[in-house]
Amino acid sequence: MIRVEALPAAEGDCLWVEWTHAGLPHRMLIDGGSGRRARLPDGLADRLGRLPVHDRRFDLIVCTHIDTDHIGGLLHLFTRPPEGFVADEVWFNCRDHLVPADLLGPRQGDRLAELLRARGVAWNSRAGGGPVVVPDDGTPPVFSLPGLRLTLLSPDGEGLRKLRDAWPEPLTEDSAPDHPDLLGDMEDLFDLDPPTGEEPVAIPWGELADEAGYERDRHPQNGSSIAFCAEDTTGARVLFGADAHAETLVASLSRLGAGHPYRVDLCKVPHHGSAHNTSAALLDALDCRHWLISTHGGRALRRRSEEAQYRFGEGAQPSLRAMARMVRSGGTRPTFWFNHRVPSTERYADASLAAELDFDAVHPEPGSQGITVLVEKGRVRQAPPF
Repeated sequence: MIRVEALPAAEGDCLWVEWTHAGLPHRMLIDGGSGRRARLPDGLADRLGRLPVHDRRFDLIVCTHIDTDHIGGLLHLFTRPPEGFVADEVWFNCRDHLVPADLLGPRQGDRLAELLRARGVAWNSRAGGGPVVVPDDGTPPVFSLPGLRLTLLSPDGEGLRKLRDAWPEPLTEDSAPDHPDLLGDMEDLFDLDPPTGEEPVAIPWGELADEAGYERDRHPQNGSSIAFCAEDTTGARVLFGADAHAETLVASLSRLGAGHPYRVDLCKVPHHGSAHNTSAALLDALDCRHWLISTHGGRALRRRSEEAQYRFGEGAQPSLRAMARMVRSGGTRPTFWFNHRVPSTERYADASLAAELDFDAVHPEPGSQGITVLVEKGRVRQAPPF
């Protein structure tokens, strides 16, 4: 069984993963949320605080890519590690894997690299110290942890080459722009400022699911995402999609599935449910019923009234287009797992909408954030609270 905790991480990802092997617990951390307040994000700090000091060891920590909402919390984790914190290995593709190391000044990715070197952490050691990358030919590489197999799906060489030419300046809380994919998914269909007091506009779910409206993600940071499938010894599988490009995932999955959809029991939806990373081709490449969506809707939510967010969902994650595609794919009733209960996810708690579109939705308990999912082969269920 694989235990996946989608910790509250605002618009970002912070995934705490645990499993048992030979009677011993093991764990992995995938990203750390944004950590914008010069300290660990509350969700990660609280979760670490539940562990005894002598048991704060991680088999692997993955920084999927250099976007602030993924790397920020990890910077604080390695800058001021809590007592007892140990990471046996870190996966992180930095500028050193792309270009000579003396070309640019300090940046967030460079800063994490400096911290890893200073602390002597085993870094990309399973990849021989080079980049964690899917080769252009052959089966995607498989890496082993005790009781867990990790099949790498992203990035490919092209994804890293494009990042080389776009290594960004560091972002601060004051200067960071809204995430480029948090704006505009719905602006072509709905007015941005609907009059208050009117009846809600019927959302054209069938039209939104149409692949003709698909535009792929072209941001190089997302294309460099480390995404992989984790499988335990019982065959339980979880796909951790990071912010990966759908096309990269499809290419890798096609090399695994031998012409058939690749079974996963749970998929962490790429890029927080962006329409630009959730294509029909990706959904067709997967045999999956359970979809984990990690987001509080995105920073753009704060620019709209709550009523507009709820009724129209413009600029918010998960995208209505992505949700419509997942609802309409596969022919089986999907279940959506949300780690935040906010207007852009609350709409799916509507029982009449769930009955109309034939899906299930699981949210955090009222007044709480974050969600924990227990994954077995052929079975996914919510964990009881601590």
